Amino acid sequence: MSPRRANPQLAERRRETLIRAGYAEILERGIQGTTIDSVVARAGSSKGGALYYFRTKDDLLFAVCEWLLSQLDRTLEEVTRTQQGPRAQLASELEVLFHSPEVNRKLYMVFFEFVVLSLRSERFRMLLFSFLEKCRKRDTAIIEEGIRQGQFRQVKPDDVARTIRGLVDGYCLQWMVAASAADLESYRNRCRAFLGAYLLRP
Repeated sequence: MSPRRANPQLAERRRETLIRAGYAEILERGIQGTTIDSVVARAGSSKGGALYYFRTKDDLLFAVCEWLLSQLDRTLEEVTRTQQGPRAQLASELEVLFHSPEVNRKLYMVFFEFVVLSLRSERFRMLLFSFLEKCRKRDTAIIEEGIRQGQFRQVKPDDVARTIRGLVDGYCLQWMVAASAADLESYRNRCRAFLGAYLLRP
């Protein structure tokens, strides 16, 4: 009897344990240094159990990438949904995207690993593309509503949405490689100031 058939909830918990262990391994060793065996050891699982869920290392990596992006997407959806008004939604989104030095460093170390992988793998490229499209559509809708309410100037919402993603990822990359121990908050403030100058009515 398969673990999934015996207890679906337990099977899902075991799968997620392996995914989280895979994330930790990538963070520590990078994608090249991560193996099924190292993930199994970290998760306290068995290789047979791991292979039940993930037939190959590539399958495991895909599941980790999918899990990571879905976590981020869910958080962004939640904060924008619970805020009243486009300005508050964008402000909350930036708070999430510039969360903290510890969280951002971990997130982008793994995210950039998957970006490189996506340049060689179509299914990883499509997964990342799908995530970025969700971000673009969510931000486009926020900007459109801000224009409709008169909070934002008449701009091209899609262009602004793409700019937001570029600013966030670009600033986080600059922060990570900065020679000085620059405060992540200062990069968030630069992003916020730029968007405010561009979007808000004078």
